[in-house]
Amino acid sequence: GLAKMAGGTVGVVASQPAVNNGVIDADACTKAARMIRFCDAFAIPVLTFVNSEGFATLKEASKLSNAYSEATTVKLTVVTGAAYGPLYIAVAGRGAGADLAMAWPTAVISALAPETAAAILWSDKLKGSSNPIADRAKLVEEYKESEASPFVAAAEGHIEDIVAPAEMRSKLIAALDMLAGKRVTNLPKKHANIQL
Repeated sequence: GLAKMAGGTVGVVASQPAVNNGVIDADACTKAARMIRFCDAFAIPVLTFVNSEGFATLKEASKLSNAYSEATTVKLTVVTGAAYGPLYIAVAGRGAGADLAMAWPTAVISALAPETAAAILWSDKLKGSSNPIADRAKLVEEYKESEASPFVAAAEGHIEDIVAPAEMRSKLIAALDMLAGKRVTNLPKKHANIQL
């Protein structure tokens, strides 16, 4: 939807993890892509709040990825919960062309879902376990804290800042003010080849 922030209009794209087991479905991808293209057409900044674990379909995910990567308007991203693999790259990361990416201290940012990453990368830690189900759950939590935390993502340059929820509004307003004069020139072409 559209909102006002510090007297200016912004477009807001947010995922809702309670729907569809934390994945963004086809309708949501299409709706978000249309919103981003609308905002880009009128140079309205886009604020994206990410809390999803993946995409339900690749075709619509490619539409959303195309909309983000092609948009030249100001794009700010806040990871409020989960952001795994392709979803982070397509929606929140540098691949999406975000001008500024931030995260809450409780966010989980990972190239793989923590359950998958812990099972694959740390499988040797489960060998000889007397209670593999409980030990796997502990391993997943350890992976989230040690490898998929926003602090690791910030140290590796995937996000620029870790901000407490109470301070988020002032950080977003400052970022919008800083990026107000953003100008991008594209290569000469008639249009992109969006997935239809």
